[in-house]
Amino acid sequence: MAYFLYNVLLHIAAALLLPYFLIKMATASKYREGIPERFGFVDKRKLRALRKGKVVWVHAVSVGETKAVLPVLRILKRRRPDVKILFSTVTATGNRTAAQEGRGLIDALIYFPLDLPWSIRKVASAAKPSLFVVVEKEIWPNAFRTMRSLGAPVAIVNGTISDKSARGYARFGFLFRDVFSKVNAFLARTDDDMEKAISIGVPAAAAELTGNLKFDLSPSLMDRHFVANLKEAIGVRPGSTLIAAGSTHPGEEEIVLSSYKALSAEFSGLKLIIAPRHPERFNDVEALLRKSGVAYARRSKGGSADVVLLDSIGELMTVYSLSDIAIVGGSLVPGIGGHNLLEPAYFGKPVIYGSHLTTYMGMAELLEKNGGGVRVSGQKELTDALKGFLSDEVLKKRTGALARGVVEENRGASERTANALEKLLRR
Repeated sequence: MAYFLYNVLLHIAAALLLPYFLIKMATASKYREGIPERFGFVDKRKLRALRKGKVVWVHAVSVGETKAVLPVLRILKRRRPDVKILFSTVTATGNRTAAQEGRGLIDALIYFPLDLPWSIRKVASAAKPSLFVVVEKEIWPNAFRTMRSLGAPVAIVNGTISDKSARGYARFGFLFRDVFSKVNAFLARTDDDMEKAISIGVPAAAAELTGNLKFDLSPSLMDRHFVANLKEAIGVRPGSTLIAAGSTHPGEEEIVLSSYKALSAEFSGLKLIIAPRHPERFNDVEALLRKSGVAYARRSKGGSADVVLLDSIGELMTVYSLSDIAIVGGSLVPGIGGHNLLEPAYFGKPVIYGSHLTTYMGMAELLEKNGGGVRVSGQKELTDALKGFLSDEVLKKRTGALARGVVEENRGASERTANALEKLLRR
């Protein structure tokens, strides 16, 4: 009865939202990508590479989740060459990241079908997965139910459940207790995540603490010519100091820009790169820069200026490696919850972020406890934090080294996760 009600509401919601998405499809290309696949119509030629092997279907919603799970898949395929990876994402940027960074690792790449029973079953019946893996918070009732009915174990890796989500799952326990009871392995980031998972229906025997995959960050080897070209393109030269503001959202660019303008008169050679989280905002951010009166350049159009808009995909990690100080967006304004603080930490950079953290609060607290991160509230605190690092080279280097230390001391989740997935494949 619970699934019947869920599916009725899901189909009604799909019908009501159809006009909205038709408008979006007409105005934004990202909404047009993968439309047939989202309804379960996958080109058979894509799935040919899955033949003659055990298929593991891995689902990651977007960029961060994709990057987090790729090291696990490398380990798994090294140990089990017979495994074929079907990889799905929801977002276009996640799909592009999987295509670029999963080359030679992912055997078939698709967009995840809507959680309609017929669309999920259509793809699952064609792919015949031996294991279904979702990353972090992707809880889809029909997908879980279908996989179990087809005999494929369900695993949640890098599992995390916020307090808000736990309350929501408990409120609709008539559905979600059954959904979570179908999970064969909940591989949790933290003890707290594991306890919450058990409280909402995951079998205690299926819950295991494996740690946070994002500490096992391992960027692709950077081509030195590419790095040198990017360095030249964004104007990094001897004597300059680069602040990288990554994954920014509306309202954050104004805060960062105000701090930069306040400091640029005092610190010569100061440069700023702003990398908006979503590509569709590139033009909006350019309009903001133009209005602010600062001299700027767009990465895609060449030229050089003290402020650069990084309107490209896949270059933020390299920019972090070239930066002196990093600001991680999604945290300076409410409603987003933050983004991965470990990307700049991996390169030994001081990490600054805002106070509006939810998903990444544990990561922030760990950085702060070890002296590798600084949390700020508002533009004045951001300016003060930046000024502190710009005025004290020793502090800047020490904070960056401590941030890198946090990454190194917490590695190993990928290996533990791969071990757990191997056990499920042997069933």
